[in-house]
Parts: sequence; C-alpha cells; structure tokens
Amino acid sequence: MRIVKWVIGLIVVGALINFMFTSFVKSSKPPQVAKPPVLPETPARVYGKIEPAGREVYVSPPMTKRVVAIYVKEGDMVKKGQALCSLESEVETAQVNLTLSKIESARKTLEITQDDFKRKRNLYVQKTDSEFSYTQSRLKSELDANSIAVAEREAQLAKAQLEELQLKAPIDGMVYKFDVRLGETLAAGDNTRIILGAKNLWVRLFVESYWLDRVKPGSQYKVYNSETSKLIGSGKVLFALPYVGRRDFRTEDSQERFDTKFQEVVLALDDKQGESPSGLSVMAVLEK
Repeated sequence: MRIVKWVIGLIVVGALINFMFTSFVKSSKPPQVAKPPVLPETPARVYGKIEPAGREVYVSPPMTKRVVAIYVKEGDMVKKGQALCSLESEVETAQVNLTLSKIESARKTLEITQDDFKRKRNLYVQKTDSEFSYTQSRLKSELDANSIAVAEREAQLAKAQLEELQLKAPIDGMVYKFDVRLGETLAAGDNTRIILGAKNLWVRLFVESYWLDRVKPGSQYKVYNSETSKLIGSGKVLFALPYVGRRDFRTEDSQERFDTKFQEVVLALDDKQGESPSGLSVMAVLEK
C-alpha cells in the first residue's frame, strides 16, 4: 500500500512539473501577429443606405392637430403644392372670420370719420371752426385708416396659419411613407410620419479613409443587402462629397467607442428587381 501511494505521488508531481514547463515554454514564445491584408488585393467593401435621389423630404405639421381629411397614399406620385392631408381648423377658421369682421367694422368707422373730417375741414377753411377741432378730426381719420391696415395684416396672418393646416407636397416626387390615419393626432415637428422624395433611387455610402484612393467617379460597384447578402444590383459612383469627416462607430461593447474618418459617396443605383426600398442598409463591393 505504501508503494502505491508513492507511485501515485510521483505521477502527480510529474504531471505538475510537466504542466509548469509547458506553460513556461508557451509564455516565452513571442506573440503571433496576424499578417495585415494587402489593401490593393482586397475587394473594397463599404456600407451605406438606399435613399431617393436628392435625399428624403420630411413633411410635418406646424402644430399638434387631428387629421380630418386624407388625399394621398403611399406610392402615389404628387406635384409640388398638392394637398396631402388636412388637419382640424375650427379655431383658425374662426380667427380668419374674426379678422375679416374687424376689417369690415374698421372700414365703416373710417367712412364716418372721413365724412366728419371733410365737414370740419370745410368749417376750418371758412373760419367757423377751430384749428384744434380740425386737427383732432384729421388725426382720428388717419388713426382709423391705420387700424384697417393692421386688421388686414392680422387677416393675412390668420389665413396663413389656416393654410398651414393643409399639409402640401413641397416637391414633385413620390410618397415613400404616409403613416397617417383619419381621426388621429399628428404631433408638431414629427417628421417620421410623412416622407417624400424623387422616384429614382441612389445609394449614399460611408467610405473609410483607407478606401478613398479606390473610389473614383465612374467606378462600378455591386450592391448587396447588408443583412441577407442578396445581390440587389449594380451602381456607379456619381460623386463624392468634398469633405472627409468623422463618424461614430460602436462595437458590441456598449462602453467601447472609437472614431474613424469617412467620406460620403453617392452611387447611381441600377436595381435589377426594382424592389429595394428607400432606407435599406446595403453593402457595395468594388472588386480589384
């Protein structure tokens, strides 16, 4: 039994010595550094998104109001100034009517004061009335005339506020998104509900600085869906913005962050299937 214990002890000690020796050998070796890729031999892969040519145009209400009429739907082609939807306008309509009533009342008052001014001017010329009375009548007439001008400006402002409650297309183009329902409330400044743009699409890419020498106007790219890797079509570089800036990128670690220089590049998109939606994230590949 004693011999067995000695044998087991020797085996354990030998294993520990072997483990320590192996660990020492591994730690003493220099770290293996991965060979960086040769960029001229690597296909340029850059990422971006599909958008209407000339970028999207967002339409939002000037104030929070309820939708009372809808005139278009997603996919419709619209002309600049065409009505998209109408918002409730009872208060604004009443304000317009009130200002029009004020104008009418001010005009009638002016007629009376002008008649009085003419009469007192004649009396003053004939020396049968005082200069003070004549001056007061003249000033009153001028004041009433100014009141009409003020009321007319108020009416113009009220009409402009009323017209703003009918949302209209700011450009000729297509309705890409129209997330509006009859009877619901649209919030002021909410520019996520109605989106317009040109019918033809292009791709806006964010090109890292080390690819810039590979991106030239006229360069041909293959465009893929960045999530499914499905081929969408091809694209040709139209232009690159003459500015290299910074854009934030985040890794899976929410605490890790680093910046990289990039340039925005625009491709004309030749969509083979014609089914790619605006806003889709894509990857463009320029082969060697």
